[in-house]
Amino acid sequence: MRMGSSSPGPPPYHSRSSEADPLIGPRKPYRRYQSFCVYVAIALFVITFTIVNFSISYSKDSLDPAVRDRIRKDWDVELRQHQKEVLERNYTKARWLLQDESRIRLRKKWQTEVEEHRHDVEERRRREEQDNILLREKWSREVEEHKHDVEERRKREEQDHILLREKWGKEVEEHKHDMEERRRREEQDRILLREKWSREVEEHERQVEERRKHEEEERLRLNMFWTDLASHTCTSYATREYTARLVNVPSYYDRRVEACMATPVEIHGAEYTPKWCEDNGPNDVVGHWEVNQHEPDCASYWSWYKDIEHYLENIPSGADWKEFCATTPASFLGMHFMGAEICFQNNCGGTYGHWVFDDENCK
Repeated sequence: MRMGSSSPGPPPYHSRSSEADPLIGPRKPYRRYQSFCVYVAIALFVITFTIVNFSISYSKDSLDPAVRDRIRKDWDVELRQHQKEVLERNYTKARWLLQDESRIRLRKKWQTEVEEHRHDVEERRRREEQDNILLREKWSREVEEHKHDVEERRKREEQDHILLREKWGKEVEEHKHDMEERRRREEQDRILLREKWSREVEEHERQVEERRKHEEEERLRLNMFWTDLASHTCTSYATREYTARLVNVPSYYDRRVEACMATPVEIHGAEYTPKWCEDNGPNDVVGHWEVNQHEPDCASYWSWYKDIEHYLENIPSGADWKEFCATTPASFLGMHFMGAEICFQNNCGGTYGHWVFDDENCK
């Protein structure tokens, strides 16, 4: 043992020590008491087992009347149980026999039905085979009849086609003859009608020329002329309206409008006949002109533009801006337009034109 250690050493060896003795010290009294209790319990168990075994052996002794009565009762119970099992076994056997007979009858019935079904199937197959043979014979006859009918119909149709072609040939010849005759008559009628129209046109032109000469002579004789020539507002692009009053018109003269339309007036060194005349009485025949030459004040033009919108400038005061927008020509992007397609004014009163055209860059 190491010096200074506080753990106790092993117990000293004793000649009466056994392997069951603990190594940590001598036996204690509690261990001896526990071994004594075990011995007592074993002795009590052996005594109890002996008594019970003796009592059982005594109760099974066949010489004891009580034992024999109890054995006889047990036999009676076992006999009744055996008889019950025999009855149940006999009932089960009888039920099995009945089920076997039912299955035998059902099997015979099935066999009978199978034989009948086979017979029916064979009979049906035989009838169907006969029907098929009869049907094939019928079809063969019908096919032959159909071929014969088709051949007869083809021959009749061929004959009908021949007759129809002959008939069509005759009708075509007759139609050509009728068309030629009709064309010839229509040509003659057109010639006669053109000659009649030519005579009527010549007669009408002669009458118009005579009337014009007569009206011209009468107008010159009466010395009708224009007075009070006045210019008005511009009506459209480079076009101005003029008016004048025809004088020396007699009160009895009933062709005042014709005289007005035939009398020219000189404007800007050129003579113009009225576009329309207004007959307000013998001394109030007014002619109206729309002159589209030498009118720079009426020539509006497009100035700057953005995209396809142009600004319209030089619109005469009081003129219709829509009319000038629609009649002022424009040229851009290699294209020429007689006027804008869409006209509008902004909030400031400026007039703009808008054009719509196909552009390959927009695809």
